[in-house]
Amino acid sequence: MHRWQLITFFGESAFLLPCAVFLYVWLRWHGAARVARHWLVAFSVTAAVVLASKVAYIGWGIGSEAIDFTGFSGHSMMAASILPVLLYLAMPASRPGLSLLGALAGVLMALAVGASRLALHAHSVSEVLSGLLLGFCVSLPFIMRHGVPRGPLTMLLATAALASMPVLPVGGLTGVTHNLVTEMALFLSGRERPYQRGEWTALPTCRACVVDDTARDHGRHGGRAEVQLRPTSARRPT
Repeated sequence: MHRWQLITFFGESAFLLPCAVFLYVWLRWHGAARVARHWLVAFSVTAAVVLASKVAYIGWGIGSEAIDFTGFSGHSMMAASILPVLLYLAMPASRPGLSLLGALAGVLMALAVGASRLALHAHSVSEVLSGLLLGFCVSLPFIMRHGVPRGPLTMLLATAALASMPVLPVGGLTGVTHNLVTEMALFLSGRERPYQRGEWTALPTCRACVVDDTARDHGRHGGRAEVQLRPTSARRPT
């Protein structure tokens, strides 16, 4: 397995989603119901935003050509939201410095996952950076919160299980979530094929709106405004 493929594996939703569920159940089990609820809400909302952005582009071509944005990077978001928390909780509460080092290691791993998405040409810079930002908005406030229970042994076992995934014969699970998202987007939009990077359906409509608005302003101001986007077909002042 190529090193970038190995690194990007640690952002795979098929493995990190169970980790998110594990974190929620573990927090509830240790009596931190409020912390668990806040974690679940923050993670769920962020995951829903990522899903909506992907469905919007795959099904309707809604994105941004200017920044080459076709949806938040799910790998980057998942890694940034879960890995710092997992490694932070794996450290004993009696060693706060060690806990912060664990969180820092999780942050560096998330950044490495983001870099791997760029190296594999799976996402643009805007998609990776925005995905990392979303994920860190979930994990970093959680890490800075007081009163979070710790269970080093349990968390170390979970971390070891996650670390062993790349060497297990589970390669067929990679990309499963992307396929499911694509099928969902096609079902909702009624299209037969997904939009590909470089196709921007919303762009021509927006340009037409700008031209029409500029032309109306041109008429209202008695010809003082100029139409820049369509000079050959602009209305002449009367």
